[in-house]
Amino acid sequence: MASQFSRFAAALISTTALFLAAPALAQDTAPETLPVYLEADSVVELGDADGYLARGGVRAQQGERTLFADEVEYRPAINRVIARGNVQIHGPGAYPQYADEIELDSELSTGIALGFATMLENDGRMAAASAIRQANGSVQLENAYYTACPLCEDGEDEPTWRVRAREVIQDADDQMIYYRDAQLEVLGLPVLYAPVFAHPDPSSERRSGFLFPDVGASSRLGGVYQQPYLWAISPSQDLVVAPRVMTNVNPLLYADYRKRFWSGTMALEGSWTDEFEIDSDGERFGEKENRWHLFGGGRFDISDEWRWGFGVQRTSDDLHLRRYDFSEIDDDRGTPLEADTRRLVSQLYVEGRTPNSYGSIITASYQSLRTNENDDTIPDILPMLQYRRVFNAPEGWGRVNLDVNGVFLDRKQGSDYQRLSTTFDWRTRWIGPAGIVVEPFAYGRVDAYHLSDIPLTGGGTGSDGFDRQLGLAGTEVSWPLHRGGERFDIVLEPVVSAVIATDDPVKNRLINEDSLSFDLDESWLFNPIRTPGYDLWEEGQRISYGMRTTAYWGEDNSAGIFLGQSHRIDGENPYDPSSGLATEDSDYVVSGQLNWGAFRSEMQARLDSADYDVDRIDASAYYTGGRVSAGLRYVDVSDDDSPRAPQREITAEFAYQLTERWSMVANVVRDLDIDTSRRQETGFRYEDDCTRMEIVYERQDLGIDRLGPSESIQFRIALFTLGSVAEE
Repeated sequence: MASQFSRFAAALISTTALFLAAPALAQDTAPETLPVYLEADSVVELGDADGYLARGGVRAQQGERTLFADEVEYRPAINRVIARGNVQIHGPGAYPQYADEIELDSELSTGIALGFATMLENDGRMAAASAIRQANGSVQLENAYYTACPLCEDGEDEPTWRVRAREVIQDADDQMIYYRDAQLEVLGLPVLYAPVFAHPDPSSERRSGFLFPDVGASSRLGGVYQQPYLWAISPSQDLVVAPRVMTNVNPLLYADYRKRFWSGTMALEGSWTDEFEIDSDGERFGEKENRWHLFGGGRFDISDEWRWGFGVQRTSDDLHLRRYDFSEIDDDRGTPLEADTRRLVSQLYVEGRTPNSYGSIITASYQSLRTNENDDTIPDILPMLQYRRVFNAPEGWGRVNLDVNGVFLDRKQGSDYQRLSTTFDWRTRWIGPAGIVVEPFAYGRVDAYHLSDIPLTGGGTGSDGFDRQLGLAGTEVSWPLHRGGERFDIVLEPVVSAVIATDDPVKNRLINEDSLSFDLDESWLFNPIRTPGYDLWEEGQRISYGMRTTAYWGEDNSAGIFLGQSHRIDGENPYDPSSGLATEDSDYVVSGQLNWGAFRSEMQARLDSADYDVDRIDASAYYTGGRVSAGLRYVDVSDDDSPRAPQREITAEFAYQLTERWSMVANVVRDLDIDTSRRQETGFRYEDDCTRMEIVYERQDLGIDRLGPSESIQFRIALFTLGSVAEE
């Protein structure tokens, strides 16, 4: 009697190993040496010693496995174990399984469950009218469905989406879920049908297979269908191959390759097609050519402090990326150099970091996508080197920085340039009586130059080599004044900076390579070195002054404004007329910010020192609250000396939450000078716990004559745990 009762308890707990192993795809059996605990309101012996029947709150536990049921029947003569009523199976996995009834065979390795349901990894949910477990751990479900959406407790509302099928097999060997007669239901309505369908088990590793397609339509490309296929080459590398078919133009092949190494990572992506040039209406012109692009990069550790890496950005022609709706801005791959607008940069680098130093060597080559720029005039960097080290001065005397910087530029057309610079700079901060802050600084630098292929006045080219010694000293003084109040706290901070610098003895022999673009703002006004590079030097004496005023109220509310200017006492002007520093008195620099509840705004502007005209303004405002979120940015470059003037542009973003799940979205970039929208999008967005969907109309008019304006409709759908249609 006792031995049979022990077998009865062991049979109960083996039930937990039956379907419990299915979602985790593991066939672990509870060790027989662990004790089995059985609880029930009653346990009775069936007639003729045919078995046992446990009723009322049955609970069987062995180790980490636990079975709950209203009733469990054990018949050793026919080797059957049956659990009925509110069956729950809990085990080592994160999620339990549920069933109305479970019946096992004599070996406790195969069986059937009626009214079966379970949770899977990554919030997946699966349910079926019946589930059959096979000896190898696979589970076959009849009249089943899969979803990642929460299910209503009353069962009245349909999930946002689910994959329903006549038969579903969860294969334990290849860790896949297979469907027969599958259909995708959205809000209870069937929208797609497939006689067969498969996807990896959510708990499995990456698997090879088809991903969701990209679908859309545009005036340039026509109807677009792109079908990605993921090839999981190994646990450390994969390849996505995505042919794209378009009704107006020839097919295009896209590929994305990723690989992890023991010392780093690498990723490459690109596209290829054989096609003519295409205008905004999809009409072909020009010559048929191979057209392609290649983006990518990698980073690899050499040691704990040193690493090397590369980045590649290349395309067959200026318009390939925009023609096929690829971004001209590559992903952030951690490379040290970033390309300017409408330029690509390929680079190879080595860099090292310690707590007090940084060093790098970089070689780079650029490609311009601007139609009016010749790549042969853009220099290659062969190479650029940099070393920085920080030394702590005696206590109270700040720090000393050593900087060694060199660059070698080579052009196919134009002058070549070589420079090597060594810099020492020192700065400290003292707080005096009444809270006055004094920050003295000093700076010294030695430059060595060699220039070649310089055009000569009488014709031909020549070369030049020289060096120079530069230095400056000065101090910045500020006095933050605080006034507290019942409703507002106000901080006034007058700031004054004085600098005296040596003359530049070779300024007329230099070629300016690294300080071509500069625009005065608050951050540059008090900077001792007010050029972005090394070639330009601001000599003589100058004084800069300004006032910051900030008010604080509530918990996180604040408003501030800054007004400042610089005056050159002596020394020649090295700056471009559009910089804001070309005259003896610089432009006025104005900036402000406001954070008030759900509203925030920023503004930066330059006012002409002679007539107070606005030479440049960049203002933005954003609101996020309730159902509405909106943003507005206005840029106006009106400086007559700026090569970009006039330039007036406004960018607007808007989203309105129509319901709990649906929102309307819109954004526009409008060129006010020619009264044309460069880009505009309008659409609807749906998002819940298991789905994100966007339907967007987009129009682009980038002002490129050979490309022309284009219109498109984009579908962006993500079904969580299954995949997405169209990348954002």
